[in-house]
Amino acid sequence: MAGKTRVAKYQADRTNQKLYFCRLSCQAAGSANDKQLYQAHCETAIFHLHGALLAFIQELGHFYSLNMTSPTLLDIEQALTERTQVSPEIQRLQQLQQQGFVANIDRAYQRCLYAVPPDIVVDETPSSSSASPDLIVNVVTLSNQWLPDEATIREWRQQLLELIEQLRAGMVEF
Repeated sequence: MAGKTRVAKYQADRTNQKLYFCRLSCQAAGSANDKQLYQAHCETAIFHLHGALLAFIQELGHFYSLNMTSPTLLDIEQALTERTQVSPEIQRLQQLQQQGFVANIDRAYQRCLYAVPPDIVVDETPSSSSASPDLIVNVVTLSNQWLPDEATIREWRQQLLELIEQLRAGMVEF
């Protein structure tokens, strides 16, 4: 019961809910027969997974008694620096955001939000009307090769879940 109270105290419900929604989206992707429906479920899973990360960062803000609605890792780090405090949780997340599965989640999320840049092919044959070569732009509108598959998203979800559990176990009153 004490663990549940601690989790509720630091606003962990939203983090847990987003992880659950990610799992549901992965299950839906796994049972989708249509390629675009599969892609839609995978993108939804990525949105929820990224949302779980943001919710956990907010949870950390509550843990450190910071009055921030939507904090970033940098916001928390700076606020704690002003108090001459250091957060091992923030340091670990920053490390994984530079290189690791958190970086992969961030990258996949950005790719869901913004179009993948088209391939640019330079035609090397000289043009008689201009000194610069003509650019031929090849736009692939439905290319989803950048999108991680459902198994990869499940793996990232599991890694994030394990990390959050480890970090929560180390979060003690100060």
